[in-house]
Amino acid sequence: MRPRRLRGDAGASTTEFVILTPALILAIMMIVQAGLYYHAVSVASAAAQDGARAASLQGATTTEGEAAARDLVDTLAPDLLSGVTVQGQLVDGGEVVRMSVRGEVAEVFSFPGAPFDLSVTETAEQVRERFRPRGEFPDRT
Repeated sequence: MRPRRLRGDAGASTTEFVILTPALILAIMMIVQAGLYYHAVSVASAAAQDGARAASLQGATTTEGEAAARDLVDTLAPDLLSGVTVQGQLVDGGEVVRMSVRGEVAEVFSFPGAPFDLSVTETAEQVRERFRPRGEFPDRT
């Protein structure tokens, strides 16, 4: 024989569902936001590496490296990263190229009064290529 349900028990599961649904949706949205953030970090890192590699070739300039990095961001994540800035510079007496990529990650949701800082900054360095005749070695001073 099945136990009888009381009339008040039917509403208990509905109440639990109504209370838990917003929390579940919030958790899912936070997981999606975290995934977008880590993808943006990956794209910015790849763009910085690609830009540093392009600028390190013999005869290349940091401007060419910046263009390569910007092109990669525009190709891989045109809507994911906004306000992208790319800065290339020569360090260590012009022997090393440093490329930095910075941008803001698209937000899936926002809490009023609780701003998120979803900015990404990635930097890569690459030694510049330079032809040296046979017998000539880099200056190690």
